[in-house]
Amino acid sequence: IILSHAKWIANHKKEVPLDYVLIDDGWAHWGDWLSPERKKFPQELKFISGKIKNLGLKPGLWIAPFLVHPKSVLAKEHPEYLIKDKKGNLVNGLIFHRFFSSRKRWILDIRKQEARTYIERVLRVIIKEWGFELLKLDYLYAQHFNPIFENQETPDRLLSDFLEKIKNDYPEIFTIASGCPLKPAISKVDAMRISDDIILPFMKNIFIINRFVHLCRLRQLENNLQKRYQTRLFWNLDPDIFVCGKPFGFNKMQIKRLSDLIKSAGGLKFLGDNLPSLSKERVKLFIVPLFKD
Repeated sequence: IILSHAKWIANHKKEVPLDYVLIDDGWAHWGDWLSPERKKFPQELKFISGKIKNLGLKPGLWIAPFLVHPKSVLAKEHPEYLIKDKKGNLVNGLIFHRFFSSRKRWILDIRKQEARTYIERVLRVIIKEWGFELLKLDYLYAQHFNPIFENQETPDRLLSDFLEKIKNDYPEIFTIASGCPLKPAISKVDAMRISDDIILPFMKNIFIINRFVHLCRLRQLENNLQKRYQTRLFWNLDPDIFVCGKPFGFNKMQIKRLSDLIKSAGGLKFLGDNLPSLSKERVKLFIVPLFKD
């Protein structure tokens, strides 16, 4: 699927001038980043990265560096790497609401040298051995969930030091910060995600609900653009992906509004559709105009 998208992009480079192909969440158990899922990726990521480069594009990879799946090998073999509360319980880093969390992810405690060494080795392999040229670093707020911290100063410093090391060690790598406190990332990342996910993949083809969700997400994106537009002085703005495929349930007015918002951000442009399956008409009507002034 990834390579078919890369080939589509390479074949449409003139009218759709994209530079990167990003492999998003789902390629590995969170925490076990050096062991990609073989069922999804029977060929090594190094092979896929190389194929993308051969098409004249740059490969990118999503990673949540601070979060660990409870059933991961890392969590089982090195629980001492993880943040615990005063009672010794592991802390969940995916709490979106005080009384509700749909899933759990433990938090890597980067105050500990062993934990830092592990994630630094992961990044080194991704960049130097697998050959990826873009990192999308997600859920970067996780260190702020450590209950031992009484204010933001220490987790801000931990995050700032982490991002600065990546920038110093790999200045050639394009970095996108997502789910990230703003202040610690200033001058340390190339782009900043400024809003929630535009689409919820598990709701594809549920058109009635999607229309309402899209309305809310578009309104949120517009509000966040207004609030964070001036931060473009520090990084490229990432307003999330553009989609126009029918399964996502956007009507034509919503697609046009999404396109206008992304263009007004003046930053990153990522496509989230199944590109090879899009009709020529939808590509011409919606995608090509996204890249025109």
